[in-house]
Amino acid sequence: MISVWQRRSFKVRLTLWYAAVMAAAIAIFAAVAYEIVEHRLAAELDRQLRIDFDLVEAQLEKDSSGQMRWTVHGAHGDEGFARLAAWFEVWSEDGRLLLRHWPVPESAVRSPLAAPAGSALRFYEAELESGFHVRLMERPARVQETGVVMRLFRDETEMRRTLRELIEVFVISLPIAVLGAAIGGYLVARRSLKPVTTMAAHAQKITSESLSARLPNPNPQDEFGQLASVFNDTLRRLESSFAELKRFTGDASHELRTPLTALRTVGEVGLRGDPDVRALRETIGSMLEEAQRLDVLIDSLLTLARLESGEASLQRETVAVPELIHEVHDSLAVLAAEKHQRVELQAPAGLTVVSDRILLRQALLNIAHNAIRHSPPNGEISIHAANERGHIVIQIADQGGGIAPEHRERIFERFYRIDKARSRADGGYGLGLAIAKWSIERLGGRIELESAVGQGSRFRVVLP
Repeated sequence: MISVWQRRSFKVRLTLWYAAVMAAAIAIFAAVAYEIVEHRLAAELDRQLRIDFDLVEAQLEKDSSGQMRWTVHGAHGDEGFARLAAWFEVWSEDGRLLLRHWPVPESAVRSPLAAPAGSALRFYEAELESGFHVRLMERPARVQETGVVMRLFRDETEMRRTLRELIEVFVISLPIAVLGAAIGGYLVARRSLKPVTTMAAHAQKITSESLSARLPNPNPQDEFGQLASVFNDTLRRLESSFAELKRFTGDASHELRTPLTALRTVGEVGLRGDPDVRALRETIGSMLEEAQRLDVLIDSLLTLARLESGEASLQRETVAVPELIHEVHDSLAVLAAEKHQRVELQAPAGLTVVSDRILLRQALLNIAHNAIRHSPPNGEISIHAANERGHIVIQIADQGGGIAPEHRERIFERFYRIDKARSRADGGYGLGLAIAKWSIERLGGRIELESAVGQGSRFRVVLP
């Protein structure tokens, strides 16, 4: 049953739910209305019975023989059979019938009721004949100092006819109202879900080749408009990711092809003619250099892929920051010495950070290597660490040519190099800062850049 229900369209399910809720609401309203009307009609009969009691009690008396008499006479003087709305009986306290006033002669009474069960006031219903119902009130009274129990009757035919007509109205109206609710619910659901249908139709046409398309969003303020905005944002991110993936694939193919081409070229040159041992050694050395560059490139690509996919698990530990920046300095000391550069280190003793040591060290190495590469000979590179308002800030500054504003955001992109004409030996592959950015962000931090053309650059690694 659940599977059959779930196979229905949301529009049909919404219509059925709407009709069911409307039917339940009408049924509850009908039941409450019936109870109220019945209570009001019964209360009105009871009120009339109380009035009848007061009128009848005042006209009862005992004759000289002790018989109970009613002093009201009919239009022609006949006693006891005047056309009255109320009927009554008078019973003694020990259960003997003293007087009966019904709209039929005594001999025609087919189903007399039993004597009152007590002398307390009570209201109830009874069926005198098949389909003939009356409302009764029993109440103690006194007639010339004699205690009696009076029973008064009121015909319920009109009340029951009114209730029956009310039920007929409800029975006829309920299906019509439910049908109208179902039709109205279907039209409302159809109109309300029209934006979803439109979005689905447009979404089916979007492929990897048309990610620039967007879903229509006539009203961004309502729920469907917010859903369309979320889908459009997702499509925008997918478009950006696909474009970045295509660019990455093209750049990676190009960067991989360069060392491979160099390897093949050097190998072909080495095989020509009859080279001596020295020439072969130079050829093999050149091939090893290209293989080394290729190995560095592949390792960088794999590191970047692991960072982006989240496969690189973090091993957080307490890292001594002064010790870490000394390790970075020792690793790059040879490169700095080749350019006669001086590296200044500054970090307060006892400064620590909870982080992944390997990932943080790799990020700082890439930034510092980039600073050494772009600083002039005899220049100075500074690596400072400090605690600033609850954050550990490691600052790496150089005296290079600086970075123009149009390049400051893009230098963290993969394979992006400011000077395309520089060789890979001088300018690298454009992956170092990308890896550093992903590493720091994976550690919950961020990289800030302060730079001006001709005044060097300052990278700030901010860690929690």
